[in-house]
Amino acid sequence: FGRDPAYRVRLQTDPEFLIWGLRFFANGVAPRFLSNTRHLLELAKNSASVLQQLLAEFDLAFDYRVAGKMILYSTNESFAKGKEVRQLKRECGIGQEILSYAEACEIEPALWHYQGSVAKVLFNPDDAVGRPDQFCVTLVEQMKRHYGLKVEFGQDVKRLILCNGRVAAVGFSSRAQLDCDAVVIATGFTPEFLRRRPKNLGRIWPVRGYSITGEATQSAMRISITDLKRKLVFARVGSELRIAGLADVGPRDPEFKDDRLQTLSSLSQQAFDAPMINGIDGTASGWAGNRPCTPSSRPLTTRGHLPGVYLNMGHGTLGWTLGLGSAQKLASIIAEDMKP
Repeated sequence: FGRDPAYRVRLQTDPEFLIWGLRFFANGVAPRFLSNTRHLLELAKNSASVLQQLLAEFDLAFDYRVAGKMILYSTNESFAKGKEVRQLKRECGIGQEILSYAEACEIEPALWHYQGSVAKVLFNPDDAVGRPDQFCVTLVEQMKRHYGLKVEFGQDVKRLILCNGRVAAVGFSSRAQLDCDAVVIATGFTPEFLRRRPKNLGRIWPVRGYSITGEATQSAMRISITDLKRKLVFARVGSELRIAGLADVGPRDPEFKDDRLQTLSSLSQQAFDAPMINGIDGTASGWAGNRPCTPSSRPLTTRGHLPGVYLNMGHGTLGWTLGLGSAQKLASIIAEDMKP
């Protein structure tokens, strides 16, 4: 209803949007929220374990760093509401320290510049940051070098070709078909040949997010900070600081909205009375993109509608956090199906 600038909702007459929205509201009740949160925490924990295996095996350069993360609670009431989620994190082995504002400032001096009340700070010293895009590029290069991975980008997939009721090839718009034993659909959107199936309606909808990235100032934080009140995340990645936030729900293919980047910039400057980024007033780089979200926030990591077709999509705002765990889960499913 326009009361929080971090969110913007534009109702659509698209039946798929309405189905997704109703399912989204149904997942807002406390029992489902906690169940979904537990699922995501376990998946994230598995992802972190796989990442450590990769780091031990390969030389991956992507500005990876165990930075720690602080979550700022503006009131004791908001902190109390998070009790059950904190308990779930403890059960998953996620380290947490409850700090006062002064204690948090001693660890992260940038917080002295924070504008607003802080009742409690939740600190996870083991949280890590890195560049997801560079991680993907370097990992692909390692897979090509060590495992013979072949990649072909920029191709438009038009259809799946079947043989005896099972997927046997992928058909493209501008190249010859590619024979295959299995297909994993891991797109950031629902392909048209999936959307035509009633079962898939309302399973994923794009939620648009924004970020601003620029050179970090001397006063910028080194520990990642989540401002719950303003729904902002501040993360130091290499020599840069990235500020991310906002969520726009509406058209399937929304246009870029420059005013939303201005909103993000304004909120971040309200949060800290000292500049955290050089060029926050306009010269820092802005980004906007659609995050494919399921109504429950659980990614679809499962068998598809045909034998040999698999889905690994709908990771929302947590693509990198959940990606490796999802891949491991799906690899197990495929291996089971491929047994003679």
